[in-house]
Amino acid sequence: MKYLGLEISKLRADLGISQKELAKDICTQSTISRIEAGEVYPAIDTLLKIALKLQVPVEYFIEMLFHKNVLESEILIKEIESNLKVHNYKKVISIINANKIEKDNIWLNLYLEYMLNAAQYSLKIISPEECIKRLKNILSFSNQTTIQFRFLHIKINNSIANVYGELGEIQKCLFYYNKILKEHIHKNYNDYKIYETLIIVIFNKCKTLYDINDYDLALETANLGIQKAKESSFFFFTGQFLYYKGQCLEKKAAPIAEIKDAYKKALFFFEFQELPFYIQAIHQNKQQFLQ
Repeated sequence: MKYLGLEISKLRADLGISQKELAKDICTQSTISRIEAGEVYPAIDTLLKIALKLQVPVEYFIEMLFHKNVLESEILIKEIESNLKVHNYKKVISIINANKIEKDNIWLNLYLEYMLNAAQYSLKIISPEECIKRLKNILSFSNQTTIQFRFLHIKINNSIANVYGELGEIQKCLFYYNKILKEHIHKNYNDYKIYETLIIVIFNKCKTLYDINDYDLALETANLGIQKAKESSFFFFTGQFLYYKGQCLEKKAAPIAEIKDAYKKALFFFEFQELPFYIQAIHQNKQQFLQ
């Protein structure tokens, strides 16, 4: 709470306005004073009006409720995730170990613990069983409001499913994918980022179903992924969904026209997104359907 108050005070001072000026048409000056001192939380409508007057998005203040130094945290998170994307797990561990976060920065500590376990598992420093145990502990011993911030609980459950899949425990793997999707896929969220996370879960489920030769459910899941990509305008995995759709249609001996349509559309998205690995793969493996 004190970090939110300190940030409001700092932003107010930066704009050169007094507590009385900030409070005008919002609340009393004494309320602003108590908010800045960390004595009380502002109501959400009050926080929105303060954000407007201080010229920052209200989301900025909401994040302050979960961890201080938002800008510094963002830089740290982006650095970790950029290394994660290129599978530089040693660098991820090095970054986390070099950043000692205060205990009261709860959400960021949970995030770093999650990333550390994921990186250690990828480098085989910890076993799959130990990784699953640690990730479940993060979910079990965390305040539910905090762990749900930025959909961290969904990402952790998705990682648990992935590890179970790599262990060959497919039913447990699918249980976690389905648990996530059952809870979230039909809800409407204002934050579009959750749809990016859910589409990743859908893709992982689709791939798993295809790998166990359940082509009917894999095709159904691929179509769900394509639908959600259109609804959310998050198209990054659309080419992959279309590719799996084409493979499922092949296995099901569907009409050639349907198979060609799926692969041609997949190629369009691969080329549009400039994904050379997938472009090469589809040309090498599915050239007969691209004519």
